[in-house]
Amino acid sequence: MSSCLLHRQAAGGAAATGAVQRRAAAGPWRRARPRGPAPPASSRQEQQQQQQQSPLADLEMVVPWEQRPSTQLQELKQAWLYSWATLPQDDYVKRLASLFLFFSVTVGGPISFVTFDPLKDPAEFLLATSVGSLLVVAVACLRIFLGWKFVGDRLFSATVAYEETGWYDGAQFVKPPEVLGRDRLLGTYEVRPALAKLRSTMVGAAALLVVCSILLSGLIRAGSDEDGVYGRGSMRTPRQVTASGVIYSKRVKDLSQLAGDDELAAAEAAAMGGVPGYCSDRMLRAASGGLGCPKF
Repeated sequence: MSSCLLHRQAAGGAAATGAVQRRAAAGPWRRARPRGPAPPASSRQEQQQQQQQSPLADLEMVVPWEQRPSTQLQELKQAWLYSWATLPQDDYVKRLASLFLFFSVTVGGPISFVTFDPLKDPAEFLLATSVGSLLVVAVACLRIFLGWKFVGDRLFSATVAYEETGWYDGAQFVKPPEVLGRDRLLGTYEVRPALAKLRSTMVGAAALLVVCSILLSGLIRAGSDEDGVYGRGSMRTPRQVTASGVIYSKRVKDLSQLAGDDELAAAEAAAMGGVPGYCSDRMLRAASGGLGCPKF
């Protein structure tokens, strides 16, 4: 029995020695591939390790990890703003609507309120607010588009510019056929759909921006005073200009009625808007020197 045991131990040692020799003959470039699904990368270091274990990692090891197009694509998909292009259509529209409403409330609305009274000029107020907010949405989509376009160009290009340590030692890396095929697949199925979505969004935002600008410009031109001012700073259009003065209220037929009727005088004062009556007539305003007629 002891002889059988010694024979088995010798056979096991020979098998282990043979396995070690086969691994040594395979060379240092043979790496064990992980079995089963890889765990999700939760940090930049884990992503780097995961990508370095890919079969094509050795073919592009000359390029620093953070400058590889495939790495830049992954970082783009995980960035807060740039990841909007990969969202489903409903979530993508919700993000843009949230951005539009946020700037409408915090920036566009307060700026429009200075010029247009929401109670007296609601259409002008809404159009002015929409113009400013749509401009922000268009700029955000353009920024996202440029980021995806940059990465897409690097994926489809057969050569990639990279820097080893700084701007002074830049070089060009010619992609092997395997790396070029992988990058172009990524660009075709991930980058191009995102660019198409962003391009249609920018066209729609630009069209809405032009329409709102034209409508707002038309309303301003139609309702401007004789000095070309519209909104809060414009002068009230008088109902009738007579030799004795300017009449604003529809209830007043002649200025002499104001001396004996307090109700007519109050109605005329309300129609004047708290400014002297001569402020809305250019000749009378010039004769008075414009006293009490501030534009804003």
